[in-house]
Amino acid sequence: MIRWFLALIIALFVGFLFYVDLNNDRPENLGVTDGLLMPCPASPNCVSSQALESDEMHYVESIIYKQSALETQLLLEQYFLNQGDARIVSSELGYFYVEIKSSFFGYIDDVELYWPEADSVFHIRSASRVGYSDMNVNRDRVLKMKEYLSTFEK
Repeated sequence: MIRWFLALIIALFVGFLFYVDLNNDRPENLGVTDGLLMPCPASPNCVSSQALESDEMHYVESIIYKQSALETQLLLEQYFLNQGDARIVSSELGYFYVEIKSSFFGYIDDVELYWPEADSVFHIRSASRVGYSDMNVNRDRVLKMKEYLSTFEK
């Protein structure tokens, strides 16, 4: 009986890993369209500074920066690269996109940052590709970025 139970647990775990691998493909519609990042899905595994403020599940404040846009972007790119689990997919002045892979299950989160030319704020969207809830991982990521940038304010 114990062998069957153990075999079932192993089969479920392997099936779960297979599910994660199948659903971890990069979304095709990321990027900035008409000054907007892609909206969050209905699930609570995404945060965006461009969500409606009344949408408490998804909304995070955009981040005000004091340095130049280029300095801020370079600081944040370095921040993500120092994490060790991040890979910059796209980087151009005013926008960059990074994938962050969790170490245990291999979940991949997509993080996009967008600097409109006329503002001294940048918008962020951080979303998990797989699952329903992210246990506030994406929201915490944004808060840590804000904290990191505040150490460089003049």
